[in-house]
Amino acid sequence: MPIITHVFKTYFPDTHGGLEEAIRQIGKYSISKGFEVRVVSVSKVPRENELEGIKCKSYLFSLGSSSMPVSIDMAKDFARIVKETDILHLHFPYPYGELLTLFTRVKKPIVVTFHCEIRNRLFLRVCYEPFIRILMKKVNVIVPTSTNLLNSTPILKRYKQKTKVINLWLDKTRFESISDVDVSFRSKIEKLGQYALFTGVLRWYKGLDFLLDAAKNVKGNIVIVGKGPLKETIEKRIREENLTNVYMLGFLSDSELCYVLRKCRFFVLPSISPAEAFGQVLLEASYFSKAMITTELGTGTSYVNLHNETGFVVPPRNNVELQKAMNILFLDNILCENMGKNAFVRYESIFREEIQGEKYVNLYNRLLS
Repeated sequence: MPIITHVFKTYFPDTHGGLEEAIRQIGKYSISKGFEVRVVSVSKVPRENELEGIKCKSYLFSLGSSSMPVSIDMAKDFARIVKETDILHLHFPYPYGELLTLFTRVKKPIVVTFHCEIRNRLFLRVCYEPFIRILMKKVNVIVPTSTNLLNSTPILKRYKQKTKVINLWLDKTRFESISDVDVSFRSKIEKLGQYALFTGVLRWYKGLDFLLDAAKNVKGNIVIVGKGPLKETIEKRIREENLTNVYMLGFLSDSELCYVLRKCRFFVLPSISPAEAFGQVLLEASYFSKAMITTELGTGTSYVNLHNETGFVVPPRNNVELQKAMNILFLDNILCENMGKNAFVRYESIFREEIQGEKYVNLYNRLLS
């Protein structure tokens, strides 16, 4: 049985972000097609376990930050990891994992799923640029998650002959076999009335400051689901500015998330940086037939959400345009419903695992043949 080993800085259960979900879905589909899948990551609580058939090993965090954790134990073990695998699958950007790959002189096929550029750390980007070029020359295939990302990223254009676009997708079984929510949670959500929904890790690039600015003139409620480093900052703003139409629900179980998605009026993702490379949460909104509001970042968010078809695409960092789009969807029932229907049709035709997952399986088989 061929072994695919994914390398990324973090994985479940330590964190619950879009990239972790993408790795999980690629892994699950690969297993269903006869591959053994492993994930190696870094954690402050190292462990070996199996999640949904994926063999996971997290190595002890030694130093660094949450965006670039370093593990000495992983470095010591990396040659063995490579020796045992048939295909090494990197998820860019994770400079430490990529440098380990270069310095180990990997002779196995290498796939890089290119999620986004390094944007928020200029010094790191400048210093790391030469290594990125070496890495891109070395790998067999580079997989941007959307055509938008390919066309807006200079390093990808340079190695376009090596690229194969494969979109992320939604594993709908995640929402098909979950238990119902309890009566108290259902009652809590129904009391909110009409609300726009944001879900995700509360990070700097999510644009939540602009969502809070827009909230002051929005004709409906806003629900924020998720946890992350900006949680206390957001709560403080809501409290100090008396934003009585904004509700934070924290981290929810899959059944609770499913319920708030079903009940929301529309979905909003006001991200401000191309670090939001695709927006896995948009696929969840599409599956539940929800209109969407996103920002134009030159990434996959504007590929999932088509302006004036499945929702609205507004300029980033512009709370006025964001507020206008939100009010249109709050006030126009027919438009909001039709955009939601279009979103589901787009999901069905493009973003199902049988369509996109099969592209990864074909890619793996080609590299092994």
